[in-house]
Amino acid sequence: MTKKLDRRTALLTLAQGGCALAALGVGCGGEWREAVVLDLPPDGAACPGAPLPGTAEEGWVEVRLADHPALQAPGGHAEVRVPQALLDVVLVHTRPGCFVALWRICTHGDCAVDWLPSEGVMECPCHGSRFALDGAVLQGPAQRALTTFTAVRQNESVFIYRPR
Repeated sequence: MTKKLDRRTALLTLAQGGCALAALGVGCGGEWREAVVLDLPPDGAACPGAPLPGTAEEGWVEVRLADHPALQAPGGHAEVRVPQALLDVVLVHTRPGCFVALWRICTHGDCAVDWLPSEGVMECPCHGSRFALDGAVLQGPAQRALTTFTAVRQNESVFIYRPR
């Protein structure tokens, strides 16, 4: 099933892990015409292309979903700090079985960024920098992307790969 959306709703759908196909005009500025959103996989479906997590010695950090109940459903998020692994991220459940982990410290300064679920972006409260789910800078003054980490659900945990 597909449905047509306005630009804002389509961007929110993408930020929440949805699949969208956008048709842009060819005139100056790329005028928005239409977006079509494709259905998501059924609940419990594995995230396509997700690797199998390895061991802690290899850099995989386990995050138990029981410790972060907000992560159970798509759209949920949690701040995850594991000091012994030098890990400080926001973990976002983007769609059934799929997660994104983004470094929590803004690349412009030393402020912790916040996840804005209604807008599908990370935002720095200090100077207003905004970041996409892939870490890309959407709005400055930050000029460098946030670091992203591979995050894979396995059973009742999400494993985040933190290279050593």
